[in-house]
Amino acid sequence: MKMGFLQTMELAWPAEELKKWKSMKKAVYLLLPLFLYYVVHDLAQIVLWGGLELMLSGNDGVLREWLIQNGQTANGMVSGIAILLGMLPIWGMLKKEALPVWKKKGNVTSYGVLAAIALCVSMGVNILFFQMGITESSAAYTRVEEAQYGVAFAIGLVLYGVISPIAEEAVFRGIIYNRMKRCFSVKLAVPLSALLFGLYHGNTVQALYGFLLGVIIAIVYERSESFAAPVIFHAVANVTVFTVTYRNGLRDLNSAVAIGLAVALLFFAAGLGVWYLKLCEMGENKYITNK
Repeated sequence: MKMGFLQTMELAWPAEELKKWKSMKKAVYLLLPLFLYYVVHDLAQIVLWGGLELMLSGNDGVLREWLIQNGQTANGMVSGIAILLGMLPIWGMLKKEALPVWKKKGNVTSYGVLAAIALCVSMGVNILFFQMGITESSAAYTRVEEAQYGVAFAIGLVLYGVISPIAEEAVFRGIIYNRMKRCFSVKLAVPLSALLFGLYHGNTVQALYGFLLGVIIAIVYERSESFAAPVIFHAVANVTVFTVTYRNGLRDLNSAVAIGLAVALLFFAAGLGVWYLKLCEMGENKYITNK
C-alpha cells in the first residue's frame, strides 16, 4: 500500500534508502519538521492573543491593567504555550528519530560534568561577545533582549530553562540532526544543523552564538547517544545566561577582568570537555560489556 506524503516524511528512513532520493525530496524531509513547528507555533500565538483580546473586551479592567503592567511576561507565557503546541505535529517524528532519553551508559557524573561545561561555555562566550561589542551592534538582538529579560524571573526560568530547550532540541537535534546524519554524514550534519539552528534565531548575535553552541551540542549528542544530554546542556546554558544577564551581572565587570574570566572559563570548559568524552567512552565500554 502506497504511503501518503506526511507518512513518508514522518518515518526514520535508513541511509541506504535516502541515497536514492532526489535532492529536493531530501530538502523537504530535512526542513519539514522546522516548517511544521513554525506554522503551528505562529498560528497558536495568533489564536492565543486573539482569545486574550476577546477576554479583554468583556473585562472590567483588572486583566487589562495587569497586561499593561506585565506585557512582556504575558508575551512570554503565550510564547511558552505556543512552543508546546508547536511540538504536537512533530511528536511522531521525534519518537521515531530521537535516541532514548536516558541510555544505560549515561550517569550522574557525566551529566554533572556536562552541566558544568554548559555553564562555562555560555558564560565565557557571552562575556566575550559583550566585551567585543557584538551584543551592542545588533538592533534586532536589542529588541529580542528587551523582550527576553522583560519577563518575570520565574516565568523566564520555565520558558528558557525548560520549554525552549526541549522544543528546540527536539527539532534541531532530535529530528533534523539525526536525519542529516543519514542523508550526509556526521561531519556534515554537525555544522549544517548548527548553522540552521543559528539562522533560526533571526539576528546576527544569536545566529553566531547559536552556531557555536549548536556545534558543541551536536557533538555532545553524538558522543552521549542520549537525547537528555543536549537538552541538559541547552537548559543549563540558557538558565546561566538568563540569570546573570537578568541581574545585569555582565555589564558591571571591568574589561580586563571580564576578558580574563571569559578565557579562564573557556579553558576550564575545554578541560571538562576532555573529561566528559572519556566518561562517555567509559560508559559505552561498560554498556557493551554488560549487554
